[in-house]
Amino acid sequence: MSASKSIEELLLASEEGTLRSDEREQLNELLRRDPDSRAKFARWQMTTLALQDGAPPQWKSEPKVEVAEAKRTNWSERQIYRWVIASAAALLIAVTFRWVQLETRPASPVFDTAIAKVRVSADEPTSSGIAVVTQLVNAKDAIIQGVGESASKSLSINAALNPGSVRLESGWAQIEFLNGATVVLHGPAEMELVSAAEAIMHRGRIRAEVPPAARGFVVRTDDMKVVDLGTEFGLEVSAEGSNVQVFDGEVELQVDEDQPQLVAAGKSLQRRSGAGVGLVDSPMTPDRFVDAAALQRLAETQQHERYERWREASQRLRRDPRMIAYFAMDSPLKGQRFLSNDSVPRKPDLDGAIVGAAVTRGRWDAKPALQFKRPGDRVRVNVPGEFGSLTMATWVRIDSLDRWYNSLFLTDSYQLGEPHWQILDTGQIHFSVRASTAADEDQPNVGPPHHVALSPSFWDPSLSGQWLHLAVVYDVDAGTTTHYLNGDVLSVDNIPDHQLVRTTRIGMASIGNWSTPLEPDEHFAIRNLNGSMDELAIFAAALSPTEIKEMVEHGKP
Repeated sequence: MSASKSIEELLLASEEGTLRSDEREQLNELLRRDPDSRAKFARWQMTTLALQDGAPPQWKSEPKVEVAEAKRTNWSERQIYRWVIASAAALLIAVTFRWVQLETRPASPVFDTAIAKVRVSADEPTSSGIAVVTQLVNAKDAIIQGVGESASKSLSINAALNPGSVRLESGWAQIEFLNGATVVLHGPAEMELVSAAEAIMHRGRIRAEVPPAARGFVVRTDDMKVVDLGTEFGLEVSAEGSNVQVFDGEVELQVDEDQPQLVAAGKSLQRRSGAGVGLVDSPMTPDRFVDAAALQRLAETQQHERYERWREASQRLRRDPRMIAYFAMDSPLKGQRFLSNDSVPRKPDLDGAIVGAAVTRGRWDAKPALQFKRPGDRVRVNVPGEFGSLTMATWVRIDSLDRWYNSLFLTDSYQLGEPHWQILDTGQIHFSVRASTAADEDQPNVGPPHHVALSPSFWDPSLSGQWLHLAVVYDVDAGTTTHYLNGDVLSVDNIPDHQLVRTTRIGMASIGNWSTPLEPDEHFAIRNLNGSMDELAIFAAALSPTEIKEMVEHGKP
């Protein structure tokens, strides 16, 4: 017998009629035992048939594969042909089915896939944090200093917290870890946030509620480790030592890493400071540890007090002789489509027209706000007159900055002396006053280009849904524009003399949007605010930093 040939060589010899008997045995053996050879055989036959069908009749030749012996018992050529025909049919059905799938599926998945590839390559917005502040009640000097940061910053409700040290001089802060554990921190206290499932108590009291989904939440002290097993417990750390009280379920308490012990509900253990002193029983004092439900009641009381304090301040503010227009948004807004100007003496001509904007909850349950969501949402106002310096201040809740320009207050056509106040999608606050006249067919612009006072970016996605106080002061005498966030100066911008506009005007303008289409079929840029607003004040004066700070203190939720 000659050396073994490949399946291709054997098939070619068969087609040319040169296949010897030993080679035929070899071919049959391959087709019986090797699936790859059978597949190649099937493709070979289909190709041959296709060429024969497409060729002129005179080119066609009779099949060269000799008819096998009539009575083969195993894998006769007839059986092979049947198998091949069945395989080819199955292959044809599969190919046809796949073709139908590709041809009839909706186009959107293909588009989405393409978009997904683009989005993967783009910079996807990100955020960070291991916990969120959800309540601050009578909280004094509540701050966090991040790991590796030299400065601390104040805690605020809904703020995301990164690893770092939280300090609270008095009051309560409710912190929800991303693993699902909730901790009520009672000041004076200091707690170090380590991860989404671990904290270290240095001093003060906490009450932790850990549902089953957050089981394994760990709180350490200098001399013990508490591993929650799905329960509710209190922990107090003082100069006298550490005290653990279990109110529900059980915890694993580790003083010695090798000998953890389970502590069940109703049990209180204390470890006094000092070497060699172990755990001792101590009396249960659950009232010393405020739980989430009690904190909610305290928060509601605090909210009512703050709302009343804001209302008193608002009554004084609306009588400020420097006030141009004041939209307190404290009267019921449902069912009415005008926004009352609340400055005193009242000037009804300054009332705004609500277009599209929906009524929603403001800083407090009792206070309404206007929500701007759709491209057409706005409040139209007309503020006649000429002014010098300007101050604009608002309480606003931003859902996202998904427009290039997110309007706060924009005059319609932006003529000489008119201001524009908006937020860019970069998180920078943009304020400008037009310093030139508008061009027309007969006359070009007259005057210098406007000066844009652009603040540093203040925005990150963790601020979404928080009530923020924004203010801008256009000080003609000082030649500056100052941006404020929550009473703190964001930036001070010096205006070049040739771009300083000493006479300002407003006229027709929109709150939360920009202008109106002049033609029925005109397209307009989408610049509406994506969020809510529940107070806007416009002064014909440059308010001082102290006055801006007072507005924040009297109005913070």
